[in-house]
Amino acid sequence: MVKRWVNIIILSVVILCSTSFYKFSFLGSFQSAFELMGTLIIFVLLLFHLIYSHQKSIKKNFTLAVILIVISMITSMITAYITREQRIIHTMLAQRALYYYFLYFLLHQLKFDSRDLEKLIIFFAVLYIGLQLLQTVLYPIQIFDANLSTDRGTLRIYIPGAHYIAIGFFMYLQKFLRSNKFYYTLLLLPIFWVYVMRGGRQPLAILILVTVLFVIIDRKVKSRVFMILLGSLGAFSAFLIFRDIFMALFIKSQQDIALGEEYIRIKCARYYITDFFKSQIAYITGNGMYYPHSKYGKLIALNAIKYHYHLGDIGLIGNYAIYGLFFVLGVILISIKSLIIKIESEHVYLKYFVFAVILSIILGGGFANADFICLCVMVLYLIDVSNQSYVQNNHEKKNSLVT
Repeated sequence: MVKRWVNIIILSVVILCSTSFYKFSFLGSFQSAFELMGTLIIFVLLLFHLIYSHQKSIKKNFTLAVILIVISMITSMITAYITREQRIIHTMLAQRALYYYFLYFLLHQLKFDSRDLEKLIIFFAVLYIGLQLLQTVLYPIQIFDANLSTDRGTLRIYIPGAHYIAIGFFMYLQKFLRSNKFYYTLLLLPIFWVYVMRGGRQPLAILILVTVLFVIIDRKVKSRVFMILLGSLGAFSAFLIFRDIFMALFIKSQQDIALGEEYIRIKCARYYITDFFKSQIAYITGNGMYYPHSKYGKLIALNAIKYHYHLGDIGLIGNYAIYGLFFVLGVILISIKSLIIKIESEHVYLKYFVFAVILSIILGGGFANADFICLCVMVLYLIDVSNQSYVQNNHEKKNSLVT
């Protein structure tokens, strides 16, 4: 019991560190220190368990994928030193987010209880909703060092940890669709509110699309016709409530389409896969993560200020420009294996979450952000645990049929 609570507390601290404690303004320069502290906790505990613990762990299905990403850290760091004249120690600090991938191995060493992990995910989803609501109420007072804007008819708040509400949505959507119990919507509705208020067209569209697919595909959905009618009514009601926001999103989409190849994201992607590369080897190794105060980092900052070329706006393309081919292969392997591995029916929401992430991968560079990586490896661990249970149950069923 004590070990269980120790594990929960440790992982909670690591999650908070991965979000830089949500970038509260009063933390100032300590934000980056907290992110680094989370990686130190992971390495210290992992080293301790590797030395003193010899317990047998379940199969790690994503070891190769994580190794590929680790290789990308090393090769891109060397390239940054050779071609960008950025010191090794600076690159090591700049790429600290990627060290959270080692949490995958630590979770296996801790043998973290999957039910506790799911509860922890929901806790941080609810916390995120609360922080969004708090900032909305307090605005124009800004309590986070995060991007805040008032365009598209809403107050757009971008603090770390948003992916927890995404997986929380699919977890409770599954519970609702399979039980018809309306109290599960007590989490679904606030999450939908956050998605609308954030004003992101792509995340909102993906959320709705995957929800529709969930209703259509999941064999355990009760009263499918009722769910479709209820969903249609809910969508119409949401449109009436947030009509101004939806209209602003529609107008913005039309403007972006009219720009064609002049659309800023297309121009940014074109630059970061052509002119940005200074050597041929970088097309394999990547250019390395930039340190803000280096000459290389100042170039990235200039591109953002002068040309509005933001690496975070071009998703996996931006990740490729920084970390190279090995990183992309690791991400692809994670995506494919997550979808094809057999898991228990009660955990199928994990696959819908992964599918949503894959749909957003072009414009979302989450696989290189500490807050997403932390959640990502938690999902991979849950898939491993569920796969182990699935294999054992199938083996027992086969044995019972034989006997």
